[in-house]
Amino acid sequence: MHEEAVKSTGIRWIRYDEQARTLDVAYVNSGEYRYFDVEPEVYAWLSKVESKGRFVNRLVKEKYRYERLNAEPTSSEQSDLEQLLRDSLHSPPGTES
Repeated sequence: MHEEAVKSTGIRWIRYDEQARTLDVAYVNSGEYRYFDVEPEVYAWLSKVESKGRFVNRLVKEKYRYERLNAEPTSSEQSDLEQLLRDSLHSPPGTES
């Protein structure tokens, strides 16, 4: 796995796993994302280009499937989870669904 800090106003670091063919990008303002099925050549180009942010915006974001790595639960998801936990504490044993 190759990880490198980058000189970019929008990206903190990039990491590439050649075996898994995943590219991780840590954005300054929007968190960390993993892009799937990224060819080694794309990572090689990304490593060499001067504007990493422009490259990712034009050639990675819209082309590859991705997931957010450090996603925080939304307030509604957090509320739903808290309510489920409260409900489970008040349910008689054996009645959980």
